[in-house]
Parts: sequence; C-alpha cells; structure tokens
Amino acid sequence: MGVKELFNRALDLVDRSIEWLTVILMGFLLMLTFLNVVGRYVFQNSIYFSDELARFLFVWIVFLGAAIIIKDKGHVAVTFILENLKGAVSKKILETIISLCGILFIAIVFVGGWQLAASMNMYSSAALDIPMGYVYLVIPIGSAIMMIHQLKNLIAIFKTQEDKERTGEV
Repeated sequence: MGVKELFNRALDLVDRSIEWLTVILMGFLLMLTFLNVVGRYVFQNSIYFSDELARFLFVWIVFLGAAIIIKDKGHVAVTFILENLKGAVSKKILETIISLCGILFIAIVFVGGWQLAASMNMYSSAALDIPMGYVYLVIPIGSAIMMIHQLKNLIAIFKTQEDKERTGEV
C-alpha cells in the first residue's frame, strides 16, 4: 500500500469520525434544547447552562459539517457561468480560480481561528466555566480538514478521465 492510499484511508477514517461526531452532537443538541424547553414551560425551571452549551455545540457542528460538505462539493454554488462556458479548458480554468479562491479563504479562516483560539484561552465561559479557546479550537481544526478536501478537489480538476477510471473515482 502506497502513501497515497494510506493517506486516503486515514482521511476517510477522519471523515467518518467527523460524520458520526456531528450526528452525536446534533442529537445531544436536540435533546438538550428539548429538555430545556420542557423544563422551562412544564417545571418553570430551566437548565442553567443549556443556552451556552447549545451555542458551543452549534459552532462545532457547523465547522465540522462544513469540512464534510466541502469533500462532497455540497456547498451552494452559482454554476450559471461554468455551465455556459464553451470548451473543457475554459471550464478547468474557472474551476481552478474558484478552487484557489476557496483555498485562500480557508487559509485566512485557519490563521484567524488559530489566533482566536490561542488568545481566548485566558477567558472562561460564564455558565460552564471552560476555557473559550476550546470552543474556538474547532475553527482551525475544521479549516485544516476543509483545506485538505479543497486541495483534493483542486487536484481532481486536472485528472483525466482515464486517471479517474484507474483510481475508481468515476
């Protein structure tokens, strides 16, 4: 087994783990919100940390989910220009420009997220009393995974049909 296959297997394992983690976090978020609503309206007593934890869970779900969506090329896109371009070369050029813009944006988010997570460790959340750096750590984690998938998408633009058939990517 080559390095490329090992890398792809490891990335698939990371992706499956993220998918399961986001499902578990979403289920926990739903349960927490439901219990808080029931507690608030039925028992006139809510879970004091539920709003804060729900926000933190949502941030983690968004950044981890965005990484998986980039892998599947599932983000919203305006494809009018791409679909109406004539010739495979012009389409590849436009796809490359779009992908490079995505890589630049993800790099900016990664650097800013890393700086934010590092600088927020001195502050604790109000209800849960956890360092805010842990909450914001998902920004560089999610951005790193997004970057890997975006780079793989960029490489895939230049693969020929024969390459895709040989590697089973059709």
